[in-house]
Amino acid sequence: MTRLAALALLALLLVPAAARADDAPSYDRHVAALFSRLGCNGGACHGAVRGQNGFKLSLFGADPAGDRERLLREFGGRRVNFADPAASLLLRKATGEAEHGGGVRLRPGGAEYEVLRRWIAAGAPADAPSRVTALRVTPVEHVAKPGDDYALKVQATFAHGRTEDVTAFCSFESQDRAAATVDAAGRVTAKTAGEAALVVRYRAEPTLARVLIPRPAVGAFPDVTANNFVDAHVLARLRQLNLPPADLADDATFLRRAHLDVTGELPTPDEVRAFLADTAADKRVKKIDELLRRPGHAALWTLRFCDLLKAADFGVYADALTLEADAPRFQAWVRARLEENTPYDVFVERILTATSRDGRTAAEYAAEVEALFEGYRPGRPDLDLYRNRRTLDLYWQRRGADGVGGAMQVAHSFLGLRLECAQCHRHPHDVWQQDDLLQFANFFTRVRKVGFQGDNEKRFPDAAEQQKRYDAEGKRLEAVVKQRKEGDGKRLDELAKAAKADLDKLGKRPAAELANHKAVMAMADDFRRETQQLEKKSKLMPEVARRVMHAEIRLLPTAKAASVTSPLGTREAAGLRLPGAAEVLELPPDVDPRAAVVAWMRRPDNPYFARAIVNRVWAHYFGRGLIDPPDNLSAFNPATHPALLKELRDGFIANKYDLRWLHRTILLSRTYQQSSTPRPEASTDRANYAAFPLRRLPAEVFLDALSTATGVAEKMDMQYHHWPADVKAVEVPFAPRNPFVVFVLEQYGRPTRNAAVQCDCERDGGASVLQVLTLANHPQVWLKIRDPNGRVAKLSKAAGADKVEELFLAALGRLPSAAERAACAEYVRTAPTPEAGLHGVLWGLLNTREFVLQH
Repeated sequence: MTRLAALALLALLLVPAAARADDAPSYDRHVAALFSRLGCNGGACHGAVRGQNGFKLSLFGADPAGDRERLLREFGGRRVNFADPAASLLLRKATGEAEHGGGVRLRPGGAEYEVLRRWIAAGAPADAPSRVTALRVTPVEHVAKPGDDYALKVQATFAHGRTEDVTAFCSFESQDRAAATVDAAGRVTAKTAGEAALVVRYRAEPTLARVLIPRPAVGAFPDVTANNFVDAHVLARLRQLNLPPADLADDATFLRRAHLDVTGELPTPDEVRAFLADTAADKRVKKIDELLRRPGHAALWTLRFCDLLKAADFGVYADALTLEADAPRFQAWVRARLEENTPYDVFVERILTATSRDGRTAAEYAAEVEALFEGYRPGRPDLDLYRNRRTLDLYWQRRGADGVGGAMQVAHSFLGLRLECAQCHRHPHDVWQQDDLLQFANFFTRVRKVGFQGDNEKRFPDAAEQQKRYDAEGKRLEAVVKQRKEGDGKRLDELAKAAKADLDKLGKRPAAELANHKAVMAMADDFRRETQQLEKKSKLMPEVARRVMHAEIRLLPTAKAASVTSPLGTREAAGLRLPGAAEVLELPPDVDPRAAVVAWMRRPDNPYFARAIVNRVWAHYFGRGLIDPPDNLSAFNPATHPALLKELRDGFIANKYDLRWLHRTILLSRTYQQSSTPRPEASTDRANYAAFPLRRLPAEVFLDALSTATGVAEKMDMQYHHWPADVKAVEVPFAPRNPFVVFVLEQYGRPTRNAAVQCDCERDGGASVLQVLTLANHPQVWLKIRDPNGRVAKLSKAAGADKVEELFLAALGRLPSAAERAACAEYVRTAPTPEAGLHGVLWGLLNTREFVLQH
């Protein structure tokens, strides 16, 4: 023990008993809370990985006991001075008396200063950790006028039953400072019309309040009728804020919007005309039901789920897994389930609890693998084979799908949670700690890791038996091929060569002789083809063997506890604990832990599972989630319309997780069907749905719309991988070889499906100058417009057609106005040729916001 440390200990022992009275500030409830309130243990200060200037605190006070130990024992104990508390380095730095990179944090004599001084004067006592069981803020919701201010009060109830006013120990933050601000004391000031969520943090525990600032009423609120409960919630909020809703969108706008959002396709000119001519009162309802049954709906949501589930990066080639073969299989399985409208909870169960055998024997599974390899050919019969599997083992055959990485993917994809920060430390913007992540990861550590591990043959003898069988069959076929080539094959080739040479000679021959020569040549061709098939199969056998041996997904009997290694060192945690749960689960060895996760997800009170998909579907239609970003269901990220989200979630569960019910409910709402042009009084609203929000079309939908409008489909150039040439962009399972398509998809934000990126933001919906220039100037766009088999070329040859009207209907899904019709007709009349004029009209329509945006 150093001399300074000994003196510090002596000073602690000499503190008078009166100074250590029970009424001294609590380290756990008060001092540790002040470190959080003052920002001392934030990620930018002493809560950083390596701390600041030699002093480190756990992030947001995750380890209060360790923080106290470092505060008292490090640096020779000089951070606290029991003999003269005011001379403590802790206080001198915080008040600016000593140099402090974090600036002045305390005022001498202030209430916060006195808490720390009195604690030091009492001997810096420790106390038992006080777990918060309830944190309440009042008022939880308040309606104010611009300029009003009011105070928040926060009460904490602790596990030992004590309830205490902790307002002075909380930090406060407004999530919309333009609408309202909140100061360090919890005093809220309303600024302008709108609403703001107020995040309150006591230690690391969050709670929320909300302030609503209505716009001054001007006239009566519009008399609008709700189509369903979605509108009831939205209109109630708009009425509360005095934000008048937009009018309903016209029929043409609705039709185009619904077509693109539901099927990813533009309506045809004939569909637009028929819908506009339909006078039935329920035509929108019928159209929604029709669109939900179209193949495009399953195709579009297959794209969305494959993005979410990261349908890429399948194992390694050495394990007989490839992107070109397996991404389409993954996609085919997902699409089959969506076409069946499989309940979402069943859909997820059949992904998360997948095994390769699906209850079959090793030989039966190996036969399926063999059939998949043989089906990788033109027409891709392997896709039909895989889509009929019960479970999606390919989900677990991707790289990083097991252990901690797999847990983060499950949390993101199915729970809308971001846990990646918890790999190193407590999440800086959420409640998750390392143990939360590791104990959740333990549910997935028993899933066998794909790949050669060095002892697979010993660990999996039944698979090893199949491997030996297929390796032996491959060698046998290789010998047969060699024998055929060197024996009968060589002899038949020589006879066929002689017969062909004889046939090529001039002169007449008897018919029988000609037929005999052709029969010899045909026999040689048949023999050659059979040999080629045997040779191909001989090469497939080792591939089958490797996949059976190294890529079969199965549940292991035991597994090591999950661990992470970070700049803070290596940490592991045993036990099975679900996100947000306090208790560790005890499961029998024969129970699949993944099944326990699914059972928890299905519980009606699960706070994440159903809300996550409901929120994502809402975000698909409105460009933002009721909780936004839609993959961040955090206690610090409240819903704009919590009651609406709850009713959608409850209805989704009550309807047995029926995705089409969810889509239909949102689509039928007036909120979805209203105009994108807001009323002037609500022009600044962005979160309350006073108008339909404008957003750019997704990359694949935009590219397909460009092809539809011009009448020229893009050839994806994927025949090398046995993929149809005329596949649509929304159906492409991986980047094609067509350079224009690759360029457009990259520029318009198609995600790479990187398993290391746990964020919906991998699909970029933003706009850029390059996107504008691409549409305006790219040579391929002009080639599509001028294609001799394209829409303009066909219209130019059509007699009696209103060509300008046809282009408007094809590109924008509506009829031109009188002014637009006249301007376009004049442009075509003055163009070098009528066809050139129509080229210019179509180019102009494609370069409008109306074409690029969903509106």
